[in-house]
Amino acid sequence: MTYLFGPQVSNYLQGLSAEDIDKIEIDTTPGADLDAAGNAGIINIKLKKSTKKEFSLDLRSAVSKSRFWKVNENISAGFRSEKLILNGSLDYNTPHSFSRGSSGNSINSSGSVQQLTRENEKTFKVNYYTWRAGAAWQFLPKHDLGVNYHGYYDDFKSTRLSEISFTGPSAVNSSLYSSNNVREPYHYDSVSLTYTYNIDSLGKKVTADANYTVYRNFSDGLMTSTLQSMGSTVVTQLRSHQPGTIKITSFKTDAELPFTMFKMKTGIKWAEVNNGNQFVYSHPTEGNWEVDPSISNNFSYSEKIGAVYVTASKDFRTTSAAVGIRAEYTEVEGSFSQSIPVYNFSYTKLFPSLSIEQKIGDSHKLDISLSRRINRPAYADLNPVKWFVDPYFYFTGNPRLIPEIAWVYQINYSLKKKYIISLAYNQSKNYINRRLVIDNTQSIVSRSDNFGDYRRFDLTFSAPLKLTAFWNTQTFIDLSHTSYPISMINNDKLFKLYGINGTLQNTFQLPAGISATLQMTYFSSETRGIYKTAPTGFVDVGISKGFFNNKLDVVFSANDIFNSNRYKGISQSDMIDYYYNDRPYNQNFGISLKYHLGKALARSSSSKTEEQERL
Repeated sequence: MTYLFGPQVSNYLQGLSAEDIDKIEIDTTPGADLDAAGNAGIINIKLKKSTKKEFSLDLRSAVSKSRFWKVNENISAGFRSEKLILNGSLDYNTPHSFSRGSSGNSINSSGSVQQLTRENEKTFKVNYYTWRAGAAWQFLPKHDLGVNYHGYYDDFKSTRLSEISFTGPSAVNSSLYSSNNVREPYHYDSVSLTYTYNIDSLGKKVTADANYTVYRNFSDGLMTSTLQSMGSTVVTQLRSHQPGTIKITSFKTDAELPFTMFKMKTGIKWAEVNNGNQFVYSHPTEGNWEVDPSISNNFSYSEKIGAVYVTASKDFRTTSAAVGIRAEYTEVEGSFSQSIPVYNFSYTKLFPSLSIEQKIGDSHKLDISLSRRINRPAYADLNPVKWFVDPYFYFTGNPRLIPEIAWVYQINYSLKKKYIISLAYNQSKNYINRRLVIDNTQSIVSRSDNFGDYRRFDLTFSAPLKLTAFWNTQTFIDLSHTSYPISMINNDKLFKLYGINGTLQNTFQLPAGISATLQMTYFSSETRGIYKTAPTGFVDVGISKGFFNNKLDVVFSANDIFNSNRYKGISQSDMIDYYYNDRPYNQNFGISLKYHLGKALARSSSSKTEEQERL
């Protein structure tokens, strides 16, 4: 299991070479043997494996041009003998980004309504270093031991520029210019130890996994604001210092026990998380920086999760069935240095799962599955300290969030293992997303919160077509309907919306061993908390060719070639009329080279835990 969060997902995928992938599986209703966290399912990226011996080495270099020049350099090496596998990699990536946008809302100042309009720019400069090392050793017959290490250093710098204008009876010729510069390096180290005992040739085995992760964030920022109104100028500054550390320790053991009549799997898991964040904000006063206690705080959070599960499966002539149940006990405690009282609670939840597979002849298959899931808040969503974008907009967490519990149902029909129709239904309680409010300074607050009951239907179609001898297409269409309540001035209203998303991927096999792809993607309006988003779409192209008996791969890519992707949304609540229109500079042209030496590369079997996803 590889669990990452936010930008780390993008960085991981950008560093993963397509030729290393064997296949990708999507499981929207995972069984009880997997963590119950996450109500959208699990994506399983299976990498190619080699049974050949000897040493292998891959060298990859890529350069691309968007708003900035970006590079991605990678070296991966592996060695495989009869009883020993060694592998390692070193990667350097610069996923810089830039966007422009606008936003605005009404505010009530001195009894009169004003309109706030914001024009902004965001520049992210990232130097991302990641390294991996792993070993697997069969030290005795039937006994295997593996150790894996994953570390990275994310040197992140951001600059946010905002120009805010105020229009209204009491805001003639007033404007505010804000510059928010943040240096936020992230350090990540994770080591895991795996032991496997293969009991017999029938498939009985016992595995044990231990994992320790430490995540350190050292953030310093300076926000400078210049207010110009009626010929006067006022300059204010706010400095931030936000160090934080998260430590995760987990252990789990599983046993696979195939019997004559059925197969059984059982296991236990224990995980502990300790999260500490210090947020210190200060203002300049007579040449010195004075701490502002009204917005400074320390956040300390601990969580313990224990789990036990059992599953059973049986194959009949044309039918396969699996049933399981997982019990998870969670204990939580949070504390703050000031103003917010300590809170602690515990709960135990059961997570049943069921799946049935029915084959109908040689060409047809029907799958029915259901499972109960839990979506625990990310650690940042629990932290009540303020992250400022500018003086009139900030993000904050909510320590009173409760987990989101969901039932997920799905029916799949497949024809010839290629043409697939799926119907999925997600029914959640305490849906987690972000809600907007206005504080007593007339600033917009984007706060994590629980909404009510969430309902979503998805009807998806997937079909490959071979149009000519050299032209293949893959079509994916998702028709959806989403509904949940949002707060209004007088009462809640049910926010519901139909949507359609689609992808058409064209693959061309051209002369001289050249391959080309053309992919078109479209998203209709969607629900995002209190927002209704605007439709958007983009087009990507790629061309690849192998040289020197395919030892050297050359790939040219162009992403969002028309620079058409947009992130637009408007509040559907009459409590606040906030809107946004972000225009990311996603247009990107690049070329990559990969050279392979030796046999097929030996791959790592590294794993991560569910708790790491919530970083």
